[in-house]
Amino acid sequence: MRRKKLIFYSLAVLITVIATIYLVFHFETQAVLSKNGYVEMNVDKIGTDINPYVQLKGECSLIDIYISPEQAYAIEQGIQGLSYRPGTHDTLVNILDSFDIKLILVKVTKLEDSTYFAELALQRWNYFLILDIRPSDAIATAVRTGMPIYVNEALVTKTC
Repeated sequence: MRRKKLIFYSLAVLITVIATIYLVFHFETQAVLSKNGYVEMNVDKIGTDINPYVQLKGECSLIDIYISPEQAYAIEQGIQGLSYRPGTHDTLVNILDSFDIKLILVKVTKLEDSTYFAELALQRWNYFLILDIRPSDAIATAVRTGMPIYVNEALVTKTC
């Protein structure tokens, strides 16, 4: 049953990623790479209680993003580097590598109606594209590539 759930989740994530891709070619590198107003963070903790969440922590900032158990599992697998078979996020990273596309930035950009939004900034040659993606998928991809996660400073709780 768990395997069926994981397969269903993987397919749902893949369909969501494909359906939400929009390409924006930028010729101004600075606009794409801008980290102004963002805080660098990394996964600090994954809570798997009744309400699973991922906690991102920066030097003086903290944010909890509530996610599904399957998303928590995908992030945990990425952190531990475990994968019996390639999952959706592993496949995304493999596709990027195969087409020589570099993941250059992972951002959690905004919160609207209790829903967080995120983006992946990708580069191939001199072209940039922005991938609109769920934060849990962005985080799962970031942990697989060793990328830090940048979170809009308006969304984080200051701890210092």
